[in-house]
Amino acid sequence: MIGFFRKIRKKLADDNRPLKYLIYALGEIVLVVIGILIALQINNWDIKKNQQEKIKEYAKLYIQDLEEDILTIETNWKMMINVSNKIDSLAQSVQNKKIEEISNIDFLCMTWNILYRPYKWNRSTIDQMKSSGSLQYIEDVSISKKIREYEAFTYHIDGDYLNDKAKSEHALNLISQVVNSNYINIIELRKNVLVKINNPDLNEFHLYSEPEYLKSKTYNLRLITNDIKDIDKVINSLIRLQVYYDIRCNVELPELTSDAEELITLLKETYLE
Repeated sequence: MIGFFRKIRKKLADDNRPLKYLIYALGEIVLVVIGILIALQINNWDIKKNQQEKIKEYAKLYIQDLEEDILTIETNWKMMINVSNKIDSLAQSVQNKKIEEISNIDFLCMTWNILYRPYKWNRSTIDQMKSSGSLQYIEDVSISKKIREYEAFTYHIDGDYLNDKAKSEHALNLISQVVNSNYINIIELRKNVLVKINNPDLNEFHLYSEPEYLKSKTYNLRLITNDIKDIDKVINSLIRLQVYYDIRCNVELPELTSDAEELITLLKETYLE
C-alpha cells in the first residue's frame, strides 16, 4: 500500500503537476490523521472497557464488604440494646431502696459489660480503589459520592465508639467502687452467667434460674459501699451512657445500615445485572 502511494506521488512529481501533488499530499496527511484518530479511539475504548471490567470486579468485592459491615452493625446494635435494657432493669431494681436492700450479685450481673465491640469495617476494597485511581472511573457520580459519604460515616461511627468507650470507662470506675466481685465461684460465674448475659443472641438465657447465679446468692456478698449516693452516681453515669446508645440505635446505625443497603442495590443494578 505504501508503495502504491509512493508511485502516485512520483508520477505526479514527474508530470510536473504541483497543484495536484499538493492536493494529494494534503489528502494523504488527512488520511494518516484519521487513521491515528481511529487508532486512538479504539485504544480509548479498550482502556475504558478494561477500566469498567476492573470496576465490576471491585463492585463485587465491595458488595461483600458492605454485607459484612451490615452484620457488624447488627451485632453492635443488639449489644447496645442489651446493655440499655440491663441499665433499665438495674435502675428500676435500686429505685427507692435502702443500700442494704440492693442485691450485689444483681448489680454485678447488670453492669459486668457495658461496652459493645469495636467496629471492624471492611475497607480493603475501597482502599484499593482509591490507591489505584479506579474510584474516578465510576461513571455514575451519585454512586462514587455515596461511597465516599458511607466511608466518612463509618469514621464518624468510630469516633462515636471512642466517646462511648470513655463514658463506659468512667461508669466502670464508679461501679468498681460499689460492687463486690470477690465471689468464690467467680470463674464459673463469669463463664456461665456473666458472659451469657451479655450475649444478645442467647434468647433462652434466664439469669434468675442459672445454677451459678443461685449459688452466688448464697454467699450473701454485700456492696462495698454504705452510701446510697454512690449508687446514684453509678446509675446517673449509666443513664448518660444509655442516652448515647439510644442515639446510635435509633438514628445513626439505622441510617448507616440503610446507606450500605442502598449502595449494594445501586452497585448490583449498575455492574452485576
